[in-house]
Amino acid sequence: MSSPALCQNYALCSAEEIANRKEPLRQSPGRAKLPRLTSGGDTAAVKSSGAIAMGLFDFLTGSRDPNRAVDKLKKRLMDKYRQKQERYAAMDDLAQMQSPAAISALLGRFTFSVDGPTVDEEEKNYCFEKLKASGALAVSPIKDFIMSNNAVYFPLCALKEIAGEDVAVQTLLDAMADCDPGYHDGLERLREIVSNLRDFKDPRVKAVLVELLSSRSDEIRFYALDGLASYDDGDVVGHFADRLLDEQESQRVKAMACELAVERQLSFKKWATTLAPKLGPSYQLDSNFHITRKG
Repeated sequence: MSSPALCQNYALCSAEEIANRKEPLRQSPGRAKLPRLTSGGDTAAVKSSGAIAMGLFDFLTGSRDPNRAVDKLKKRLMDKYRQKQERYAAMDDLAQMQSPAAISALLGRFTFSVDGPTVDEEEKNYCFEKLKASGALAVSPIKDFIMSNNAVYFPLCALKEIAGEDVAVQTLLDAMADCDPGYHDGLERLREIVSNLRDFKDPRVKAVLVELLSSRSDEIRFYALDGLASYDDGDVVGHFADRLLDEQESQRVKAMACELAVERQLSFKKWATTLAPKLGPSYQLDSNFHITRKG
């Protein structure tokens, strides 16, 4: 069994590990905050040599083919074994092309990771900034990307910055409607979408989160509870009580629900009599009907 202090993804932990955790539950399985934008390293020399090479190619062929140029830059960007300066240069060149095809190629950077989490996150943040700078031109390619890819976090952040929260929410809801959770890939995609959806406070989102409480996936039900916990509506506590009183609910989800209730200080006065004996060995109701940890 892994140490609770080292168990980062609580959606995958056992009930005992969740109850004995030391970090705030909401940190996991969340996504990293956007780091400060970096300059991308020494890209000037790489860009210069790339420009010379492309200029020579154009001179020899006597034409400029934008599609071929996009394909070449995308290949350079998608090569995780290249020097990072070359990928930065490819991002710069694609962004400067200001075309939907170039934006779509730019989005490909979010579909893979390179060795070294700091390097990878800096590159993705740099790509995120390039998307933002592209403005309205990037909206349609970003929507298409979210509808067909799992790595939606950075593109979604860019879409929200460019087109607003309403467009971002609707795009996620449209993408979720296209998921088939009956298959492994569909369930994996649903997890990613719901993980991002829970960060928005919107009536449409709340309704979907309530529906997802009946999902067959423990992780999806946890994400749904996590998202609902941010709403101040009185009926939210009722949804938590339903999960905790459901005999068919897994102990992992019940432990997660208890942890969220502890952090949010939800009051279960209406359910005190029936809920108190169902909380298990790690939790109890205090005099204010809040769930607290024992010991």
